[in-house]
Amino acid sequence: MVTVNEDYLKQNLARNMRFLRMSNSPRISQTMLANKLGTTQASISLYETAMLLPPAHILVAMAECFGFTTDELLSDSLPDKKGMKKNE
Repeated sequence: MVTVNEDYLKQNLARNMRFLRMSNSPRISQTMLANKLGTTQASISLYETAMLLPPAHILVAMAECFGFTTDELLSDSLPDKKGMKKNE
């Protein structure tokens, strides 16, 4: 089993969240995403700045919202889905 550092997961999630939120058409604001997930804009900001990992129920809701699995959201690169391409 591979051991993964929490900071690594936070950085991956932060990058993937920003990408998915900003690549949506129209773009989704942090406030709009917070409302969809049942949390606050301040919490979304903490997740996107890699200061905090969301609780499991928020992570699951986020994955459903963006159409990815939780594993994919925490990975170092997102798979191509729904015509979205991740620009590195």
